[in-house]
Amino acid sequence: MTTIRWPDDVLRAQNISFDLDSRSLAGPASVSGATQVISSDSGLWKAIFGSVIVKSRQAVLAHRAIAALLEGRLGSILIPLCRGYGPSSGAVLSEDEKALFAQVPHGDDAFFDDDTGYVGSLTNVVLAANAAVRATTLHVTVNYAADDIQPGMHFSLGEGRLYRIRSFDAVTGTMTIRPPLREAVTAGDVLNFDDPCCRMRLMNDDGMDLELALRRFGTPTVQFIEDV
Repeated sequence: MTTIRWPDDVLRAQNISFDLDSRSLAGPASVSGATQVISSDSGLWKAIFGSVIVKSRQAVLAHRAIAALLEGRLGSILIPLCRGYGPSSGAVLSEDEKALFAQVPHGDDAFFDDDTGYVGSLTNVVLAANAAVRATTLHVTVNYAADDIQPGMHFSLGEGRLYRIRSFDAVTGTMTIRPPLREAVTAGDVLNFDDPCCRMRLMNDDGMDLELALRRFGTPTVQFIEDV
């Protein structure tokens, strides 16, 4: 079954945060005041969509439909992360380049069964070597990119496995990432910089509750946690 995707063109959040929820333990403080902290290198992605704009019939129905499909924390959903800080955001794009992000139908003007079309790309980065699960170092080949690949950028691999770049050597193609790889990957796999997303679940069973003012308008806040 295909994982559903948050319709950010219909349900737009006014405030968005995407962060790694680190896992650490600390012992009691010693007489000197020193405390030892032990941390896992993995952590889970957490996302908060604050003040989602719900002011139309389409938005209300979309919100309710997602709530019905997710069934609280049971179901998973792909949460898109804005590409505004990716390689294509730092470059001055022509109108033709911007048009690559628009969905294009088939030759007969029909879209796929899920009403999506073909989408172009301004970034093509692929793995140059296999990497095992929980690896934190990748070797990549940058075939083309609208701007430099830099630490702090995000990309996803496979179906919604999101990663943040810690360091990147443009000469050797060596990249370190966080969190560690959730799944093993193979040479040739594409790093999705243009439309990174994360497979997540609701943080709470009542996370999709919707309160409407005058039964028409709402600004709910929805919280997600990575589905591992």
